[in-house]
Amino acid sequence: MKKIVFRTDSSEKIGSGHVMRCLTLAEAFKKNGASVLFIFRYYPGNLNHLIINKDFQVIGLPQPDFSGSRVNKEASNGDDYRAWLGFSEKQDANDTIRAIGDDKPDWLILDHYAIGEQWEKMLRPHVKNIMVIDDLANRRHDCDLLLDQNWFENRETRYDDLVSAGCTKLLGPEYALLRSEFADARKKVKLRTGEVQRIFVFFGSVDSKNMTAKTLRALSGPELTHLAVDVVIGENNPNRNEIHELAVTRDNFYLHIQVDDIAGIMAKADLAIGSGGVNTWERMCLGLPSLTISIADNHHLLLKDLAKNGYVTHLGRGTDVDETRIKSKFLEKTADNSSVFNQSKRTVDLVKGDGSKLVVEWLTGSLIDKKWKVKSATAQNMELYWDWVNDEEVRNNAINKKLIPWEDHVTWFNEKLDDEKCSFYLILVDNYPIGQVRFEDEGNFSRIDYSIARQFRERKLGKMLLNKAIKEYQKHNNTTILGEVIPDNFSSAKIFESLGFSMKINRDNIIYTKELGVLTKVNE
Repeated sequence: MKKIVFRTDSSEKIGSGHVMRCLTLAEAFKKNGASVLFIFRYYPGNLNHLIINKDFQVIGLPQPDFSGSRVNKEASNGDDYRAWLGFSEKQDANDTIRAIGDDKPDWLILDHYAIGEQWEKMLRPHVKNIMVIDDLANRRHDCDLLLDQNWFENRETRYDDLVSAGCTKLLGPEYALLRSEFADARKKVKLRTGEVQRIFVFFGSVDSKNMTAKTLRALSGPELTHLAVDVVIGENNPNRNEIHELAVTRDNFYLHIQVDDIAGIMAKADLAIGSGGVNTWERMCLGLPSLTISIADNHHLLLKDLAKNGYVTHLGRGTDVDETRIKSKFLEKTADNSSVFNQSKRTVDLVKGDGSKLVVEWLTGSLIDKKWKVKSATAQNMELYWDWVNDEEVRNNAINKKLIPWEDHVTWFNEKLDDEKCSFYLILVDNYPIGQVRFEDEGNFSRIDYSIARQFRERKLGKMLLNKAIKEYQKHNNTTILGEVIPDNFSSAKIFESLGFSMKINRDNIIYTKELGVLTKVNE
C-alpha cells in the first residue's frame, strides 16, 4: 500500500482552493488503495472538517498567534504569502517532520504558497519523494514532481530556473485536479448553442473581495431580469447575509451554499462569471463560457493569457471592475450568440476532466502502457544527468560512491558524447525523461550503466527501460553486453536475470553477460 501525505491549509485569507484540489487528488489515491494522511493547521475560517468528514487520517498542527508582533511578515515577491503561515518555514518543517514520524511516505504532496525550498530540503530525508502543487512560479523548490495545472503562454519555461533538471513537470489543464463529478457531467453536457438563458455565478467559497454581491447588483438591472441566476458561495463566506438579501430580491436568483453537486448546477448554465482558480478548469471541462474577474494577483496573468487566446472573456481586476462594466459585458455577451458558442467549443477541448487520474498514474502507476521512446543524449541533457548521477541511491549502488562535482561532470559528459565507443541513451515516457542507459565498448564486450530517476523507482520499470535501450543498441551492434552489480543490489540482479543475462561471480561483484545479434527488424 502506497503512503501519501498532504501538507496544505485553508483559512479566510488562504481560501479553500488548496484544500479542495488536494482532496480531489486524495480521493483518486484512495480509489487506488493508497493510505492518505493530511497535515494542516487550525487557522480561522479553515475547512479542515471537510477533510475529516472524508474519513482521511489527519494530524492538526497548532494555530499561530497572529495577534502579536512575532508573526513572520517576510514578503515573497511583493506578496504576503509567507505571513499566512504564522511560523517560520523551519518551524513548520519541524512540526511536519514530527507529524510524519519514522515511516517514510512514498510521496509528500505540498500545496502551500507560504512554503518553498528551505522547508522541502528539511523534509527530504524523511520522505521518499516530494511533489509540489504550485501556480505562482515565484520561488525555488526541491521536489521530484511539480504540478501547475494552469494555462500560461510561457508554461513550458516558467519553472526552468526554479526546479532541478531532474524534476518532472506536469504543466497545463490536462492535469487539472477536478472531482470525478465533472468527468461524469461532461459526458451528459451538450455543446452550448450560444443562446443565454441561465447564468452561473461563483467567485470561490470565501470571495473575500465580495465580487459575488457586486455581480448580483449588476444582474438586478431590468435589462437582465429575464435571466435565471444560480449563485454559489461557501459556508464561510463572510458576506453571506448580504448575498442572501440580494438573492431574495429577484424570483429567479437561486442561492446555493456549500453545495455537493456544483457540476450539476454548472451543467445547466449557458454562461458563467467567476474568478481564476480551479473553477476556471471546472467551467471549461463542461464547455461553459465565462466572463472572468481576477480577485487575486496570481490569477490576473493567467486570465489575461486565457482571454488573449479566446478561452475566456476577461473584465479585469476586481478593484477596477464596477457594476456598470459587469452589466455592459453581460449585455454584450448575451447578444452575441456566436461568441458564446465558439468559446464553449474551444474550452471543452482544453480540459478533459481526467487530470487526477493522470497525476496518480505519474506518481504511483506502472507507466507501461504509455508511449516509451529511446533517444541519444545531447549536451542539453548535461544537468539532468548530473542530478541523476548524484542521487543518493545511485551513488550507493555505484562502484565509485563519491559525489561527482559539476566541473568533473561537464568534462566527462562532453568526452562521452564525443566518444564513438560510447552509446548514451535517454529513456522517455510520453516525452518525460525517466532514466538513462549507457553502453561503453571495452573491446570484447560493452559495459552497461543505467539508472532510473528517483520518482520512478519501485514500480518495476527497470526491465522495460533496459530492454528498450538494449533493442536500440542492438540495431547497430553485435557484441556481448555486460552488467556489473554490487552484491546487495538485488533489484538490478533480478532485472538482468529476467532479460536472459548469464551470471558469474567474481571477487567483488556479480557479472551478468548476454550475447547480442544485430537486429534487422525490431518489433516492439
